[in-house]
Amino acid sequence: MPLAEAFDEVIAAARTGAEWAIAILYDELQPPLLAYLRSQDPGEAEDLASEVWQGIGEGLSRFEGNEASFRAWVFTIARHRVIDWRRRRSRRPAVAAGEERLVSVAGAEDPASAAVAAVASEEAIRRIRQVLPPDQAEIIVLRVLGDLDADQVGRILGKRPGTIRVLQHRALRRLAEAFSQEGVTR
Repeated sequence: MPLAEAFDEVIAAARTGAEWAIAILYDELQPPLLAYLRSQDPGEAEDLASEVWQGIGEGLSRFEGNEASFRAWVFTIARHRVIDWRRRRSRRPAVAAGEERLVSVAGAEDPASAAVAAVASEEAIRRIRQVLPPDQAEIIVLRVLGDLDADQVGRILGKRPGTIRVLQHRALRRLAEAFSQEGVTR
């Protein structure tokens, strides 16, 4: 059941803890959420996503609104988690783990297949981050991958919708110039 067709039913069921409803929300939002988080901090995206879903679970009973509001709410939580993560990281510098520690925590999933599945979106995000200033890259990711409008992105970033549209326009122009110089066409 696509989320758009039955959002009210899905969100009501998710509030009661219905696994099917939570699975629909997860299937709909996890890919763009993960893409956004990878655009902000590629190495911590998975951990940040789990923190976001925890926040969603904690606040779901208080959420009111339509599907567009829900998406904006989810990405607002994500942005706050990224900011919190950056603050924590700046207070505690990373200490490299020894190789023996890394071997003991290695995952069971096949990293090669996971990497192949994510290459296209990660490459696009990498290029966006490489070409654009951080504020413009974040706007493009939220608008395109988050499927949010300028008003929603403005509320998430604390900027006016007009400012979002101007920054988005500049970002798209800059991306077009960079790709045309590389010979990339539509």
